[in-house]
Amino acid sequence: MDTSAPPQDFSVGEILGQVAGLIQAKKYDEVLGLIQNAMTKDPTNGDLINAKGCVFSALGRQRDALKCYRDALEFNATGSGLWSNLGTAFKHLKYFSAAIACHRRAIDLSGEEPFLHHNLGLCYAEAGQHGEAIMAFNRALALQPTYHLARWDRARSFLFLGNYRQGWADYEVRLISGQIPKRPLPGRKWSGEPYPGERLVILTEQGFGDTLWILRYLSTVKGLGGELVIECQPALCAFVASLGIADQVIAHGQPLPDAAYHCHQCSLPGLFTPDLSRLSTRAYLSPPTDRKDKFKPHFEKAAGRLKIGIVWSGSMTFGRNADRALPLERLLLALDFPGVQLYSLQKGLPEQELASLPQGRRPIIDLAAELSDFADTAAAVSGLDLVIMTDSAVAHLAGGLGIPVWVLLGYSAHWLWLLNRTDCPWYPSTRLFRPRVEGDWDYVLDNVAAELLKLVPPR
Repeated sequence: MDTSAPPQDFSVGEILGQVAGLIQAKKYDEVLGLIQNAMTKDPTNGDLINAKGCVFSALGRQRDALKCYRDALEFNATGSGLWSNLGTAFKHLKYFSAAIACHRRAIDLSGEEPFLHHNLGLCYAEAGQHGEAIMAFNRALALQPTYHLARWDRARSFLFLGNYRQGWADYEVRLISGQIPKRPLPGRKWSGEPYPGERLVILTEQGFGDTLWILRYLSTVKGLGGELVIECQPALCAFVASLGIADQVIAHGQPLPDAAYHCHQCSLPGLFTPDLSRLSTRAYLSPPTDRKDKFKPHFEKAAGRLKIGIVWSGSMTFGRNADRALPLERLLLALDFPGVQLYSLQKGLPEQELASLPQGRRPIIDLAAELSDFADTAAAVSGLDLVIMTDSAVAHLAGGLGIPVWVLLGYSAHWLWLLNRTDCPWYPSTRLFRPRVEGDWDYVLDNVAAELLKLVPPR
């Protein structure tokens, strides 16, 4: 077959334009067919091979993407975008040193492209090198001051390092970057000033854990003014109302009332926590009084054993849940001791793992059927001696309640847990168990088992 020149009616540019739109629309089969057809006419076109790699990357097939990018470099060894894509594929595969080298080569080939410095910063951040990440983000922003995503990622690196003054300032960019969906909002943006005789609406955003985290500020916010309205996820409404601070609690999706002011919930730390010294060591949540006895019959079954709640997975819709979740059976290697009664707080699909455990194991009491919302979960957690779990919203709930909680972290954890610490200033009752390297769960579980044995009463 003669592949020296494509037919006259063949336009790689038009095809690549269609590819970008189809990837955005997640029409992966269609876009792969389009690329394959084009490659039969021009099999050595590096742009088409690169586009195929982008589709594989969107599908999560990073090894296939890596091969495509390498193949594309055979025909375009000086393509800075190709080297950057290769670096991103290595990053997804946790080959951080190789990824950084690829991104640096991309910059050497075309150093004035802001997105290349942003991609390098993302790689440094993923590798836990946040000082280097900030320098890369700084360069991207110097080249393009309106590069909102670079500012957002710089915010998280500042927060990882505990630099809250600069971190919170950058964190506000999420309100204009498109990460928070636009919608009509009542009144003007609140900046922490007193609002006597006025109404303030606190707006929900992000996940359950974020809402539970910011509830610490409700008393302070209420003390500055008149009527306080809290919007939150439906599963949190009853719990938030039970705290008795907000004048009104509205489920997300319901109409918002007129108000003089509004404030997105994750803007509150920037108003009231300029540094770690401002954090209170007191528990700021309490279980609903009308549900405190709901789980008493289950706890009586412990018969003197240590009552430990367990959670082994966060939300399955969270894109990086696989990095922070564990199979239940693997978790039990560290927890299943005489003298311990385990209680499952797990919700969602991972709960099904309970049914597949081998016969003869000490029984785990599954509370999921009675956990209809976070008010129930708060009541259940408050009756436990300890919660041991991977990183998800229940960690924030237990920490806010002041219940001892051991959080098993992946290597690239959430910024709230900071770096290299076994404690958490945000939640004094929390203890953190960290791996030495990516995927080092055996080290984490080994330490958990050793520490748990210090607590298990003799039988």
